Amino acid sequence: MIARIIEARVAHIPEIASRVRDADVLELWSLSCLTPAQAMYYGLNLSKWARTGFIGGEAACMFGIVPVSVVGNVARPWMVGTSLLDRYAKTFLRKCAAEVEEMQSRYRRLENYIDARNVRAIAWLEWLGFKMGEIEPVGPFKTPFILFSREVSK
Repeated sequence: MIARIIEARVAHIPEIASRVRDADVLELWSLSCLTPAQAMYYGLNLSKWARTGFIGGEAACMFGIVPVSVVGNVARPWMVGTSLLDRYAKTFLRKCAAEVEEMQSRYRRLENYIDARNVRAIAWLEWLGFKMGEIEPVGPFKTPFILFSREVSK
């Protein structure tokens, strides 16, 4: 299966939103009470850089980075994915490393929260070189989340 990554567009959101993984739906709601479509619109509007991943011609995910601190050179990476990512994990993982390096070339520190129940996503982030912090209650429901980060010296 061929994977490709292009600049994210609003037009990609409905296709992805209609097939978002249950773990992503749960995480988005637990963190911010947003639906996947709302989170992607929000993320796309705030991101300085955003991409859509396709697998075999179907939109599989949308991801990007939202600047947090210009002074600290920090950004929040985000992603909303479909079950295609689970079915073709190796295909997509090969493309992901270069995208994370691109994010890191723009910001010294990347950090965000991941739902502590999302074991698969945590393993993926660790494979990409992110460090996991301690579990802490986050969001309106005080759900267990983990701060993940990746930092380079600049």
